[in-house]
Formats: sequence, C-alpha cells, structure tokens
Amino acid sequence: MKRQLLLATGCSMLLAGWLSAFLLNSDPQKSTLYIIGPTLLLGIGMAVIRKTAGVRITVVTLGLTALAALLAMNQIYPSKGVSFPVFNNDREALMEKGDLIPIVVREKDRVDTFSVPRSLETFSDVKVQLFAGLPGPPRMMAFDANGHLYVSIPNLGAIYKLTDRDGDGFSEQPILFHVGMDNPHGLVWSGDKLYVAETSQVLELRDTDQNNQVDNVRIVVDGLPDDGGHWTRSLAMGNDGFLYLSIGSRCNACEEKNSMRATVLKLNPDTGTFVIFAKGLRNTVGLSFSPDGNSLWGSDNGRDHLGDELPPDEINQIVENGDYGWPFCYGQQISDPDLGSPGRCQQTVASSVDLPAHSAPLGIAFGDRLHAPDTYKNSLYVALHGSWNRTEPTGYKIIRIPYENQQMGQEGKDFLKGWLVDGNVWGRPVAPVVGPDGSLYLSDDQAAAIYRISWNQ
Repeated sequence: MKRQLLLATGCSMLLAGWLSAFLLNSDPQKSTLYIIGPTLLLGIGMAVIRKTAGVRITVVTLGLTALAALLAMNQIYPSKGVSFPVFNNDREALMEKGDLIPIVVREKDRVDTFSVPRSLETFSDVKVQLFAGLPGPPRMMAFDANGHLYVSIPNLGAIYKLTDRDGDGFSEQPILFHVGMDNPHGLVWSGDKLYVAETSQVLELRDTDQNNQVDNVRIVVDGLPDDGGHWTRSLAMGNDGFLYLSIGSRCNACEEKNSMRATVLKLNPDTGTFVIFAKGLRNTVGLSFSPDGNSLWGSDNGRDHLGDELPPDEINQIVENGDYGWPFCYGQQISDPDLGSPGRCQQTVASSVDLPAHSAPLGIAFGDRLHAPDTYKNSLYVALHGSWNRTEPTGYKIIRIPYENQQMGQEGKDFLKGWLVDGNVWGRPVAPVVGPDGSLYLSDDQAAAIYRISWNQ
C-alpha cells in the first residue's frame, strides 16, 4: 500500500510539473525564474518513482504524464496552443540560434556587392535567393494581379517591372515601366491602376495597351508638402477603396506649421479629396492593413538627439482621429524632454510595440499568405533599415512580431540578419512584401537588390 501511494504521489508530481511547464511555455512574458517550480516538481517526482519502481518505469511514466498533461492543456486551454515541437515536426521551434546560410546568386549576377559570397543568419528553415539586381537603390514594392513585381527607385525617378516567367525564383531582365517622376516611393495596385506616391503628389498609372510601358498618367492629388524634411510618401489601400498616405515631418522635433505634416491622410482616389486620418506620427514609412482588412498598422521612426536608447521606434495601430504624440510625446505616452508635458501625453495613443531606438523601421508586411509554418504566417514582418546616429549600430535586419487573433505581440523576434558584419554594412533592408507564390520578397537599397525568401517545406 505504501509503494502504491508513493507511485501515485510521484505521478501526481510529474503531471503537475508538466502542466505548470506548459502553462509557462504559453506565456512568454513570465520570468525565467518561474521555471524553478516545474523543475522541482519534475525532479522530485522522478526521484520518488525511481526509488519505488526503477529507472525503466520512471522513463515510461515521465513520457505518459507529459502526454497526459499536453492533452489536458489542449482541452482546457485550447487557445494556448501548447504542443511539442517534435510532434508538429516544427523545426523552427527548436532553433535557439540562427543558421548561417548563403544567398543563392546566379553567375551572371555576381557583380558589385555580390561579387563575393554573401550569407545571412536565419531563424527559420528558409532559402534566400538574389531575385534581382537593379540599376539603382530600390524602395517600396507591389505585385499586380498577374504576379509581376513593381519596384520604386526614387533617385532615378523610376519604377521597374520584374517578372519570373519560368518560376525558378530569379527575375528576368528588369523592365523600365515608367520614368521621369519626382522621388516615387509608395506603390499600390488596384485593378489595372498603379498608384504611386511622389513627394508632392499621388499619381495613377495605367498600361492600357499592355506593352510594359505606362501610357496613361493621371494626377490624383497634388500640393503635398515639399519643403524639405522627410520626403518619402507611403501608401496602403483599404477595403473601403480609400488610399492611406503617410507624410513625414519637416524637422526632427518641432511644432509643424503645415497640418498635413506628420500625418496619415485618407484619400479618395477618384476625386482626390482627403482628410487627416491620424496625426502625431513623426515619420511613418511602413503602412499595411491587417489580414482581415480591419486595422491599419504603421512603423514610425522616432526623433534623434536624445541618446542611444531614446526614444524607441514604434509599431502603431493607426486609428481614425488618433493623435500619436509627436513632437510632444513618444512610445508609451512618455513626455518629450524638450517639448512635452505629462498632462498632454495622457491624451495621445500609446505605441503598440516599442523597437530599439534608431533602428529605423521601414516597410512592414503581414505574413498570412506565406507558404510557411503557422508561426511565421501569424507574424508581422518589419524591415529595420539600420541606425546612423548610435554608438552601437542597431537594425540591419528583418524581425517578425507575432500577430494572432487580431492581437499584436509585445516584442519582435529576429528573423533574418547579417547585413551588418563586424561593424561593416553591406546591405540595408527596406520593405518586405508577400508574393503570390507564398514567398517573402525584400528590397535592399544599399546592395540595390531584391531577395526572395522561401520556406523549405
């Protein structure tokens, strides 16, 4: 009877240990100190069973209680999604450090930056190809309904069209789609119309005869601020048929005279009329709607000259009539030391995610259409372009932020890095976009390159 009681006690402790371990696993915000509890329960439970029934029974019981705890967790708390990585054949969950993988480059593309072998550190089981080299630094990208990729090159005043007709993961010769523009940046396709955000206006471009050249240009809206400061203009298209246009500040930290500065505008593409949708956004470069189309998200670049660690760069859920604080406040409603006041900051919208200061988040993209494990589909991808005014450089990588059930995670996780090596920068990621083939495409304005990132499934 005593032996049976000891066995029951040992099994109960193992079961409690596994359950508490799984609960901790489902809540990554918990301190690592909490693992002491599950460790003690499992350790004491194994010791009791080993002393009572031997090593073989201990191993079997350990496995059975783990399985029982797992099944119980998934029944009681299905939203926690607790599982063993090996059961899911999910290699990603087992990767604690990145793998260094070579960028696959065609022989004819081994020029300039890629004349020497290049590698990146990945935290997922992916392949990275040099999809295309371009004649100038690419910025934003958009796919049309036929699966062709269009890329803006602001300093050339041009947009290039990229195709992959044979499906080998490499682009054919880039095609000059349109030229002669004023710093074209943001791109959005709607039907057969490509909307392009220049610094001072938004254009609608069409190729009506399908000869890969624009033959119809319409000015949607002009007179956007063009008096210096942040010159990039980014675009997103909502399910409501409106364009959402970001306009950065004229200065680092000041009270703007032009109310269109440091805003996101809501723009009717048919009439050119617009309203200020949100304000207090110093320089929102990345704009993207959530997979359900119901919420707009943006990446905002914080001010300079407050030191290495302040203020954080931000990921924001951009809501109608929201005031995000700049230049008076930043991050979690923190008062700017030069211009802010605590009382005013309480009226602003706090950031959803704070990123390292000066990491320069640019383009963003949701991964729901990726051909990838669910962990990577349920993520927001953010290109960190990299710092220029920080003692220890930061950025120069792609991170992902978990996004499930319309909820954004609290911190970013490294996804792809390696453009900064021993203090030397050979590439700067700008904007990710999901292609119709389920791959993630990424522009790099230092290496003048587009990468194709695909999962090995």
